[in-house]
Amino acid sequence: MKNPFKKNDHTVLIAGIAIASAAAGTLAYLYLSESGNKTRKSLKKKVKEIAKTAAAEVIQKKAIFSKKTSEALAEEVVE
Repeated sequence: MKNPFKKNDHTVLIAGIAIASAAAGTLAYLYLSESGNKTRKSLKKKVKEIAKTAAAEVIQKKAIFSKKTSEALAEEVVE
């Protein structure tokens, strides 16, 4: 029989709600404001650059290509 006076721990639920609301606020800012549009474009540019660099490193490690060739291949992969 369960103890009806035992309190439940809702810490995980409260933390999840706080994280979800922060994420929703961030997405609303990025998609609904003019400065968010500029921020979104700059983030997209940075993410592409990071992905290109990571892809070039993987290509260079796994295949025997020069750095210049691997960067050109990475550019095609990212696009």
